[in-house]
Amino acid sequence: MLLLSLLLAADTTAYTVLNHGRTAGAMLVITSGDTVVVRYHHVDRNRGPRSETRYLIRSGSVQGGETWTLPLYGPEPSPRPQPLDRFTVVGDSVRYKAGDSTRTAALPPGTLYRLRSFTPFDQALLARQLLARPDRSARLLPTGTMRVEIAADTTLRLPSGRKHVRLAMLHVRGSPAAVWLDDNGDLFASDMGWFITIRPEHAAALPALRAIELRYRAAEGEALAKKLAPAPASALAIVNGDLFDSERGVLRPKTTVVIQGDRITAVGPADSIAIPAGATVIDAAGKTVMPGMWDMHTHLFYNSQAVSGPSQLATGLTTVRDLAADLDVAVSHRDRSAAGRLATPRYVLAGFMEGPGRWAGPSEVIVSSEPEALAWIARYDSLGYKQIKLYNLIQQDLLPAIAAETHKRGMRLSGHVPRGLSTPAAVRLGFDEINHAAFLFSTFFPDSLYLPMRAYSAVAATVAPNVNVDGPEMSAMIELFKEKGTVIDGTFNLWLVGEGPVPNVTGQAPTSNDSIAKRSNANYLRLIKRLFDAGVTMVPGTDGSSYNVELETYERAGMPAAAVLQMATIVPARVMRDDRDYGSVAVGKVADLIIVNGKPTEKISELRKVERVIRAGRVYETRALRGALGLN
Repeated sequence: MLLLSLLLAADTTAYTVLNHGRTAGAMLVITSGDTVVVRYHHVDRNRGPRSETRYLIRSGSVQGGETWTLPLYGPEPSPRPQPLDRFTVVGDSVRYKAGDSTRTAALPPGTLYRLRSFTPFDQALLARQLLARPDRSARLLPTGTMRVEIAADTTLRLPSGRKHVRLAMLHVRGSPAAVWLDDNGDLFASDMGWFITIRPEHAAALPALRAIELRYRAAEGEALAKKLAPAPASALAIVNGDLFDSERGVLRPKTTVVIQGDRITAVGPADSIAIPAGATVIDAAGKTVMPGMWDMHTHLFYNSQAVSGPSQLATGLTTVRDLAADLDVAVSHRDRSAAGRLATPRYVLAGFMEGPGRWAGPSEVIVSSEPEALAWIARYDSLGYKQIKLYNLIQQDLLPAIAAETHKRGMRLSGHVPRGLSTPAAVRLGFDEINHAAFLFSTFFPDSLYLPMRAYSAVAATVAPNVNVDGPEMSAMIELFKEKGTVIDGTFNLWLVGEGPVPNVTGQAPTSNDSIAKRSNANYLRLIKRLFDAGVTMVPGTDGSSYNVELETYERAGMPAAAVLQMATIVPARVMRDDRDYGSVAVGKVADLIIVNGKPTEKISELRKVERVIRAGRVYETRALRGALGLN
């Protein structure tokens, strides 16, 4: 009733949420007196956020707020649940929600409470408050500090006339969050990500806004790279280290590696390799020297070059494969990284293709016919992409033509198993690789193949605890993988679930799904061991999760540490046909290697002790990389 009364007597501003030009949701900002209600939702592959936030704003000062997360579909629960977060300013203090209790804290001048809400309206409100302060910064409650920077100031030419807007960057830690403001300090548009909030009548401005924001992000990434740039050296010698020979899976003690430019020029016993005059010498005695590692399942975003890229380097990754990114972002990042202008791993690109439908993935590449599919394959090939990745809604009748064209061009074909196909059928139709191990379980529940997007993960969570991983059906599928040379990019860490008591949905006493979680985890781990024992090629991928945990999961499943290290180095290089230049420490190869202050050939968790990363001959200190991101 409160919302109805607000709507009847309020000033309402409607925004649309766009996914690559397609309507994906909406945001309503309803103002009535001192009360502002923000209702937001967007649909992302049959999932997504929905929220309601209410603010009390008097004379431009935010006096209170509360926010709820709500179900994406269906009616709101009645009674409405407790808010996710709530605060009220009382004089020079603030009362706020902390778990199930309420706390009171002092609110010194210049301090702001940051509500746990995520909408572009919230970002615009914070930016407006910060811009009103002399130093454009504030301490935040419950924790942190924030400052705002006006990164761009432009006048747009729109069908309705000229519009002046500013790009505000909110700095907390890492790459800043972006929001576009109008002359009143109100929200004009969100950042130019996969889901963009803007008023419908202003959508024509998006290309101009995107160009400005991408220039800022590119400059940010390149400035960080210059800050971290290693001192140039005529030659580099890593001496006395224990070298992991990824080709043979053995450790070669007290080995010296010489690098000149971006190539390895000598490898051998420390007492037999001459060190070039003037070379920078790194003593790796007692440490492990090994090839740089690969993450075969990542996604590039416009801020990857300044955040995830340096973080990946610090983890010991020197090559990552992108499996779905906006084309302009992916190509730019790859090319500038290759030129040494970014402090990131090398990028290998896979071209993403999705079919039409309400739950299509966040991409501009939506194909519904064979000519469209072939045209996109040709375009990706012309841009140097090495692989095609298919997604959930691709029409299965297109697969034979897609596979034939992809293979004719020397590219690989991988993906989610499209709706309506089983995993074995996808392999027989030409898939070289399956992305996500969940498909190896959801395929045993055929009805799931016809359900909407994301059904495979939900079904896998139900099916995985109950499948006989040693049974004949799984054995036949594993044998098919071996016969066809199918690669499994399992992202196994995504599918392992927490074990122990969990609260149930009714809010009663905790119940335990411990036995279900244990059975599910045991089956995923058993699946890894079965694939390994059968000789099926596996590559490590994270899709945003922890790379260290992903590798440790394979060891936990029973793979020897040396085999896990090979899977992280030479195996993906061979899969991507890059082993002539990458994947091992050998004369003539690109100087991508890492120095670990530990013994990962004995225990994979020792990889958490990466000390230095050499990318194409450039030496990065892990501590410096992490420090630049505020992670030390």
